[in-house]
Amino acid sequence: MSTMKVLNMAGAEVGTVELNDAIFGIEPNQTVVHEVVKNHLANCRQGTQSALTRAEVSGGGRKPWRQKGTGHARQGSTRAPQWTHGGIVFAPKPRDYSYVLNKKVKRLALKSVLSAKVAEGQMVVIDSIKMDAIKTADFRKFLTAVGVDGKAIVVTPAVDQTIVKSARNIPGVVTTPASILSVYDILNAKYLVVDKDAPRKNRGGVRVMATAYDIIIRPIITERAMSGAADKKYVFEVAKDAGKIEIKKAVEEIFGVKVASVNTLTVPGKEKRMGAGRPGMTKTWKKAYVQLAADSKTIEFFEGMV
Repeated sequence: MSTMKVLNMAGAEVGTVELNDAIFGIEPNQTVVHEVVKNHLANCRQGTQSALTRAEVSGGGRKPWRQKGTGHARQGSTRAPQWTHGGIVFAPKPRDYSYVLNKKVKRLALKSVLSAKVAEGQMVVIDSIKMDAIKTADFRKFLTAVGVDGKAIVVTPAVDQTIVKSARNIPGVVTTPASILSVYDILNAKYLVVDKDAPRKNRGGVRVMATAYDIIIRPIITERAMSGAADKKYVFEVAKDAGKIEIKKAVEEIFGVKVASVNTLTVPGKEKRMGAGRPGMTKTWKKAYVQLAADSKTIEFFEGMV
């Protein structure tokens, strides 16, 4: 894995962060990026255009002159398309321009643009982006300190109105939470400024800076769950939006084992009486059944415990 320096808001280096080569080190696929940008722009269209055909224009119900003997070309209505105030041929009508792309295509496009930003040296990782007050001048100083001198998109963990209002008057600078970061947003900006903790959540199937511990929450250690340990089968609680490939890589990284297969199950919440007898629900969570390869070592959850 490659590393990138982490800056604070004053521009000083305070550490480094490891970048996943599967996300930040791939060869960008320009064709896929083009398809995703087209899809984004199409989905943004309102599709409210509308014009009248000759059948919908008011008037023109009478033949303007007789068929023969006038020297004019024959006409049946003054609302035919060639007439002033006539109808429109193939008039556009309100329609939906949106369409759906495959998830794998969108994921590849996001990885491609992130890899391109890193390769071009246009991605900046910040330890923590915080503003005590709404001050555009202070936010501009922050961008200057970290070397951002053009159009930029600032990615935060969640919507922070102090940051949004501090940045919105700076031309070319926009802010967005990591959960809605799009390929178009990244391409439309010269610099990508990222809060180190922002992209740990799933964004289109891509966890930009998440660690394995953001995916594997805890092992399920119950008599029933541990009954399969002899066959190298284990159960974990995982992030609700984690995919099987992510889970496999996370288990292999944390425990140093070889995973053969992963199956997942979403456990729905149940009704539960809360305080003062109020009705409530337990949380919905996701568990993963992980089968290790036959030649893999076992997982010892209690190793080293006294």
